[in-house]
Amino acid sequence: MKIAQIGTGYWGRNHARVWKELKDEGLIEDVILVDINESAVKQLAENFGLVYLTSVDEIPPDIDAVDIVAPTPLHFTLSKRFLEQGKHVLVEKPMTANSKEGEELIRLAEENRKILMPGHLFRYHPALNHMKKMISDGRFGRIFYLKTVRSALRVPRRDMGVLLALGIHDVDIYSYILNRKPTSVLCSTQENFWDGIEDVTHISIDYDGITGYIFESWLSPIGNKIREIYVAGEQMSARIDYLKPDVVEIYESGIVPLNGNFSVENEGMRTITIPYREPLKEELKDFIISVEKGKQPVADMHSGLRAVKIIEKAIESAGTGKRISF
Repeated sequence: MKIAQIGTGYWGRNHARVWKELKDEGLIEDVILVDINESAVKQLAENFGLVYLTSVDEIPPDIDAVDIVAPTPLHFTLSKRFLEQGKHVLVEKPMTANSKEGEELIRLAEENRKILMPGHLFRYHPALNHMKKMISDGRFGRIFYLKTVRSALRVPRRDMGVLLALGIHDVDIYSYILNRKPTSVLCSTQENFWDGIEDVTHISIDYDGITGYIFESWLSPIGNKIREIYVAGEQMSARIDYLKPDVVEIYESGIVPLNGNFSVENEGMRTITIPYREPLKEELKDFIISVEKGKQPVADMHSGLRAVKIIEKAIESAGTGKRISF
């Protein structure tokens, strides 16, 4: 396989590093870096001993796939262009800025029999996959709720708010680990700096009786970057700090019947250490395998479209102040 990576910004530099590792391991033949910012792409290419281009028009016709790590407004046009050329496409999240564009890309991928894969990185997170297995094995018993916090102190982005930038991760994660589709969503937002750009949001999303609560903020007074998920269950609960991808905290505690009433039973907390695998490397390897074997990846195009649709419903809910059903 020959890959053209389009975009070499902050996250693109990580993609380039991993593609170089996969090339050295013999899993791909070559990767070409593409960016209109020549000084940035040249430096990165020199660091990794790769070829670079400054225009997508210069990408050679013999490449097999593109990895689009460009700004979100370019996701649709670039993905459409290369799907129409018969190339496989990996595109960072969100797959598209709206569901209409996502539906068009899926149509093109199916029509051309090509892989279209959104970059939903957390589907490759070792600790999260361990938690997903615990849920499917019934280890939690009845799940009371899920809770996610993603917060930091930073200047809000101008191109998108926290719903598309952060919330799209969590609505996809909930669908993934619960293996369910959402039934309704209620959302509230705040716009404190830029008009039309929400910098704080609360989401309540229901999955057929299991509710997930999501808090996203760029205005955290603590300042520390927080990325965590809790699953509260009848038999046990668990917490993951996403910044520690190989650790799951297990809480052996709950509320149990006692003499016609209830009592708290708490056996303490223990940690499980998961064999570490870099999520981004697992994601890119899954893309390679999916292209070679013609199979859908773990982060498939339909889940990418679903995540965009959920965020659209959340935006609708924030605008109306009402819970929106799917």
